[in-house]
Amino acid sequence: MRADLPPKAADPAGPARKAAADGACLLVAAQSGRALAAAARRAGFVPLVADLFADSDTRALCPAAIAVEGALATGFRRDGLVEALDRLAAVAPAPPIGLVLGSGFEDRPRLIERLAARYGLLGTAGPGVRAAKDPLGLAAACRQDGIPHPPIARMVPEAGDWLVKRIGGSGGVHVRPARRPGTLPRGTLPRGRYAQAFVPGRSVSLGFLSDGIDIRPVGFAEQWTAPTPARPWRFGGMAGPVRLPETVEAGMIDAARRLARRFGLRGLASLDAVLDGEDWTLVEINPRPGAALDVLDCGEVPLLAAHIAACRGYLPEMKVVSAMVRGIGIVYATKPIAAVLAAEWPAWVFDRPDSGGSIGAGDPIATVTAEAPEIGAVRALIERRSAWLRADCGAT
Repeated sequence: MRADLPPKAADPAGPARKAAADGACLLVAAQSGRALAAAARRAGFVPLVADLFADSDTRALCPAAIAVEGALATGFRRDGLVEALDRLAAVAPAPPIGLVLGSGFEDRPRLIERLAARYGLLGTAGPGVRAAKDPLGLAAACRQDGIPHPPIARMVPEAGDWLVKRIGGSGGVHVRPARRPGTLPRGTLPRGRYAQAFVPGRSVSLGFLSDGIDIRPVGFAEQWTAPTPARPWRFGGMAGPVRLPETVEAGMIDAARRLARRFGLRGLASLDAVLDGEDWTLVEINPRPGAALDVLDCGEVPLLAAHIAACRGYLPEMKVVSAMVRGIGIVYATKPIAAVLAAEWPAWVFDRPDSGGSIGAGDPIATVTAEAPEIGAVRALIERRSAWLRADCGAT
């Protein structure tokens, strides 16, 4: 047992249950903080959110939420984020117990370290994020541990199908085919980019908890894209929990355990893979809470309470058992929306923009949710609801 960790509790879920009942304040920073805010409320915390949108339902979950200048493609402006978090901490009903980070920081480990020193981080530290998102380091770790992983390169090889990705990128908007019609990249890729061999198949993920030593699997989910000619791998949605072949589940869980220990991951994280029959290939590891919060936060122990407990050295037993599959779909504007028309939203719409606000072409309008006994029905319902939302907002 590590000397810097307290002894394990007799009831592994006990610390998580205690955390879920204390009403403590949490600072949250993410590109979109609504899912983390909702998870915090379910766990009994009071969230204060800094994100890019400050959507109406995010504001409804928080005593205060601030929209920080920045963009999905480029992230936050550092000084604006720190200023927003300082303002949130100042108006919190009680001193926040720490900061939880969502997407938008994987390529900024130094910023994570600065935020950790200022607010107290509940999650994976900057060095762990840097190591987990280093493509060369991850590839080497996978080779050493026998984890299937696509070849990567700093130059696009002459043969084969390759993708170009941004180190630490998220949401799929940074992923491009290495070769476009009539072009052939030459020389080393720009700084911060790398090439990864394309692997066909279903995109799946494993959500898990880590205390830096061991993990607890939370559940599996399936992902899909919302492609455009310029952004063919843009994130479109996710559904879960789903079951995968037993050998695949066991292999992904073992890979997550090895990598979490190697990189010192803390709290919620996820492993993304491509599945082809009973063969799977790890694509990347995400050292922070992600979109799976919306589809896997249905167990006895609230996920954010479990996240806090894991960050403090306890791993509660997680049993996500559900007869229904839950799904989310990101609805993007296909053309500019000068003024959002809808003022009243169905309960299955999340991340709701304010009535009268403008939305650029290609930007997200909102998130739709659905629930059904199997994933095909979930995706069909998400498609119908997405079409309704675009029409209702004047985006068709």
